[in-house]
Amino acid sequence: MVGIAVIIGVILTSLNAVLSWKTLYGFFTGFFISSFSMVVNDIYDVEVDRINQLKRPLVTGEIKISEAWTYALMLLSFGIIFSLITSLTGFIIAVLFGFISWFYNFYLKKHGIIGNLTVALSISIPYIYGNVVSFAVVPTIQGTVFLGTSFLLLWFIIVSFLAVTGREVIKTISDREGDRTRGVKSITHSIGQENSARVGATLFILAVLCTLGPYLSKQLGTYYLVMVMIPDTLFVYLSYSILKNHSNDNVRRVKKLALFGMLLGFIAFIVEKMVIS
Repeated sequence: MVGIAVIIGVILTSLNAVLSWKTLYGFFTGFFISSFSMVVNDIYDVEVDRINQLKRPLVTGEIKISEAWTYALMLLSFGIIFSLITSLTGFIIAVLFGFISWFYNFYLKKHGIIGNLTVALSISIPYIYGNVVSFAVVPTIQGTVFLGTSFLLLWFIIVSFLAVTGREVIKTISDREGDRTRGVKSITHSIGQENSARVGATLFILAVLCTLGPYLSKQLGTYYLVMVMIPDTLFVYLSYSILKNHSNDNVRRVKKLALFGMLLGFIAFIVEKMVIS
């Protein structure tokens, strides 16, 4: 998903930059660094997962902690290398993204909503990174295209930020027991399951409303509007579902379907750009 978001950032800036090796490098940068973050999350959350996720490889002993660290650093190295051969600016963003990913798992996750917002920010960075990749591919566009695409880019950042924050808040409901073992002061511990479900559902609905921004501002057209109704309908349903049922099983189902909904949103945008091009 993070790699695809980088490509979306490229498309938002310049279609001429899509068919480029540097765009592929950008995809791999997002892919590998986000993978690094996932492995590090499993390392720091191993005691939590002994309660919440019994089939995780570190919990079952299939992989040792030391092996997981080696794997994580390998993934991070691949991501950094791909960013370095893309551009200096891309390298700086990738290093920053990698540091934020580690710092979230090491420290920020324990601080409730701050950690949730950090995850959402990390998911928003790839759009900006894709913008930077475009400049590396077509340097002549840097002074002219950014201002023309910044508002559309901003819409995508806002929608992703709201949807991911909502998903992270909802996720704390099913993680509440395990989080106690690590001293995580999640939003569910602060305001309870029902209120957390309300916050998550509200963020989902706000994300849905913001998907209409590109159409209402006439930056995207009818094809986008028709296609985006599919993920929008899904997120409205997920909002209703989590309000009615915030059991652990339903929370896990909602957070998985939310990722699928984000992917459908990407597809809606890509279809629009392919048709109008």
